[in-house]
Amino acid sequence: MLATPVKALIKSSLEALCLEVRRIERAPALAPVYKCVEETHRKANSGRKAAYMCPLSELRTFNGFTFSNDGWHPFVATTDEYLNAGHRGYTGSILEQFYQKWQPKDALEALIGASHGPKVLREFPAYTSHLPWLEIRPEEREAVMAKNIRDENRCAGNIKLDASSGYGLHGPVSPEKAEIEYRRIVRIAESISKHGFDRAKAGEDVTVTAVERGGEYRFCISHGQHRVAVLAALGHEEVPVSLIRVVSLNEVNHWPQVYRGVWSKAEAEAYIDHLFEFDAHQWAAARGLV
Repeated sequence: MLATPVKALIKSSLEALCLEVRRIERAPALAPVYKCVEETHRKANSGRKAAYMCPLSELRTFNGFTFSNDGWHPFVATTDEYLNAGHRGYTGSILEQFYQKWQPKDALEALIGASHGPKVLREFPAYTSHLPWLEIRPEEREAVMAKNIRDENRCAGNIKLDASSGYGLHGPVSPEKAEIEYRRIVRIAESISKHGFDRAKAGEDVTVTAVERGGEYRFCISHGQHRVAVLAALGHEEVPVSLIRVVSLNEVNHWPQVYRGVWSKAEAEAYIDHLFEFDAHQWAAARGLV
């Protein structure tokens, strides 16, 4: 390694020739991708970077929307409409119809498949998305989600919008929030369709909770569903994901919200069945969205 005076001399000599010296920051190494959930989880637990190559057919939102060809997700449908049907603009889009037709009143109704779930969730706004395996309490989750929504809006250039302006996965939304969501989908769709999907440019992998039932998995997305939706609309069948946690239905009694009594065991089991079995396409068709 060159001593500081020597490096300074070289730098000044190059600058005299009108050449600029810049430090090149290396991009962080991407996590290796594995095809086995258990192997990915073991490596991550041992402190090593690891990502799982997840089939899009096994990805879910917290309320059960799906990304496969036989499923339905508002962002996938909006991307397909933009790229393949020539529709430009939020007005008249599928996303606008979705926000108008799906307006859950509270956090329980927002789960879609948990109408007989924890009654306490009726006391929280729909964006709370409080799930049975989470550590934090519903009121803490509400605060976290409100902050996430506010931060997303700020990143989109609107520092005034808070959670009261709406949430991306259901209505009602303000006109400003609607435009933020629509522009975000369009921006990602144009980038990936033109340049392809680059994990390095994304900054981080999609993050999920892996939910196991009877030896099968479904992956509940925490962050990255706009990206996944665009990939699905473009015909991709899998995407690397980072596992936040792995939960098994066999251990439902030990899930934080179950042993605290917020969710009952039966309610948690019914919710997991919903993630595995919900027909999102049929749900959307019943609301005139397909």
